[in-house]
Amino acid sequence: MAAPKLRFKEFSEDYNFSKFQEASIQIIDGDRGNNYPKSDDFYDNEYCLFLNAGNVTKSGFKFESTQFINKEKDALLRKGKLQKNDLVITTRGTVGNIAYFDESIPFENIRINSGMVIVRSEIDLEPIYLNQFLKSDLFEKWLEKNVFGSAQPQLTVKLLNSISISYPSKEEQTKIASFLSAVDEKISQLTQKHELLSQYKQGMMQKLFSQQIRFKADDGSEFGEWEELSLSKIFKLITDYVASGSFQSLRENVCPSDDGYAYYVRQVDLANGFKNATKFVDKASYDFLSKSNLFVGDILFTNIGASVGKVFILPELNKPATVAPNLILLRVNDYNNNLFIYQFLNSEYAQNAIQKIVGGTGMPKISKTDLKSLSFSLPSLEEQTKIANFLSAIDQKIEVVAQQIEHAKQWKKGLLQQMFV
Repeated sequence: MAAPKLRFKEFSEDYNFSKFQEASIQIIDGDRGNNYPKSDDFYDNEYCLFLNAGNVTKSGFKFESTQFINKEKDALLRKGKLQKNDLVITTRGTVGNIAYFDESIPFENIRINSGMVIVRSEIDLEPIYLNQFLKSDLFEKWLEKNVFGSAQPQLTVKLLNSISISYPSKEEQTKIASFLSAVDEKISQLTQKHELLSQYKQGMMQKLFSQQIRFKADDGSEFGEWEELSLSKIFKLITDYVASGSFQSLRENVCPSDDGYAYYVRQVDLANGFKNATKFVDKASYDFLSKSNLFVGDILFTNIGASVGKVFILPELNKPATVAPNLILLRVNDYNNNLFIYQFLNSEYAQNAIQKIVGGTGMPKISKTDLKSLSFSLPSLEEQTKIANFLSAIDQKIEVVAQQIEHAKQWKKGLLQQMFV
């Protein structure tokens, strides 16, 4: 059996190679018989946690929403109850989420639902090693090939039993898993730091935009009262894609493609930071769309669909840019700070006002006319700048931690690729 690329130097024995079933790994289905809990069997707090789909995620167990069954109901169910060091895999709907029932889990009695299985290993494989294997690219690739069903993806016990796994001695398994678990702990700490910073920012936004907290001028004096301003007094330009012509002329003169002179900026590009497949237009299309060409710092407002009201700010790009459909371009005038306006429009206060003007029966939408009807109480430009700088500094800290998380995840992915064969 081939050895992994990365290995602790004190180990040199050959790896074992077998299918799950041959390695004494049990795949245990839940009890789906007549005693399976119905809606009136569940409690907010009782003897046994009965897992729901939201409890088993890509990052392990999450217990934001829980349901329980009593001791009597638990006793009626024949199988599907977790033991310490069991793993849970989701097998229906969202397939392949993994959670590990270790000492950190705050429940003693847990049962799986009908869309999950238990993976139990006691003889040949250490559970913590198996947990890391199930997080590896090897298992991900296996899932891609074996999950079936288009309407509702699923995975069977028979298929899971057929998985092949290579593994060293238990001593080496423990060392590998402990090392990788330490990396997981670092990622978890960074994730918690990211969440705390995000919560801190949200709390400060509420206090700043409700004027519970006020900055002072550089000379120590108090800033004046906030002034009610309509959007026409905040933005020097409120426009969109269709401002450049009729639907027919747009179809005839605008040619989006996978490469070109200028970015054709869509909501999806703004949401993913221009990291995935982007669209472009040629120079002729860009010139035709001159009324809605974009510049760094422009604010873009999603005006249709499930994300209606979502606000973005255009980052610096390596090419010119123009706006695609379903976005409204908002260009801040010289009397306001664009970073402040961006932060303000993302605040709970502004979003509540925005959602009140959402129209449309089937597809939620906001027209430019509806948007222009809004007005907000805003501070002076000097106070806006102080608030914007303060919130932007928090954003920078959040982004640094987000990058640290991504780097740690990529490092872990590389380790998994090199430590498993």
